[in-house]
Amino acid sequence: MGYKKLEVKKGAMALYAVLLAVALGLMLTARQCSTKRIGERPDTVAGGDTLNVAIEISPTGLSLAGDTLSGEYYDLLREICRRHDQPVKFHPYTRLEDALTWLKEGRCRLIVGDLPVTAEMRDRLIFVDPVGVDKQVLVQLSDSTAVKNQFELGGKQIHVPKESPYIQRLRNLSHEIGDTIYIVEDSTYSSEQLVILTAVGEIPRAVVNRATAESLRPRYQTLDLSVDISFNQFQSWALAPRDSLLRDSLNLWLRE
Repeated sequence: MGYKKLEVKKGAMALYAVLLAVALGLMLTARQCSTKRIGERPDTVAGGDTLNVAIEISPTGLSLAGDTLSGEYYDLLREICRRHDQPVKFHPYTRLEDALTWLKEGRCRLIVGDLPVTAEMRDRLIFVDPVGVDKQVLVQLSDSTAVKNQFELGGKQIHVPKESPYIQRLRNLSHEIGDTIYIVEDSTYSSEQLVILTAVGEIPRAVVNRATAESLRPRYQTLDLSVDISFNQFQSWALAPRDSLLRDSLNLWLRE
């Protein structure tokens, strides 16, 4: 009963996304990393030798628990930057599309999130050494409309965030099963929000990484995550192709 307020339309979900980003931004203004203070706005680029980092709002990237910022990647990067006296500023994102734009425009040098290291992604970016392993899963409701395997995805509609690295996998899967999978690239919502929209019946199904789906399933127990879309894949952080020196430094720091 405590989750009825989340059974809302897409307009309210957009408001939720904005409020979440604002809350994280306000928290970031109050925190320090190394000797530099986090800026007043998450999208204000820090100058000098400060490392501007686009970090995904997700259970493993950056999340807000009560009044505390946390996240496996957030804590890890803060610690290695502290050890090496590297000032850093975090720019939260929910859509990979935004982070890729920031990287292209030079507003950030590093994208931190659950990014699968695929051949298609390597054509556009360079990666640090893998920081984890995950897979892509289908998120759907456990009801009579649920598909049981990949072959039943023919003719079905699947939502993913715009510029998602999972798009190419779905295209390849469409060829493998010999039928069309209708991919909807959502320019508004993150993977986490697409899971919620699926849970409340606003969209039929989505593809996200398993860690994100598993983190939400305790709250939405009607979700079905039984259909894998990919095998296990290395997850990593991404940089622009020209930034190999920073990649080498980060690899060294991570190995330490």
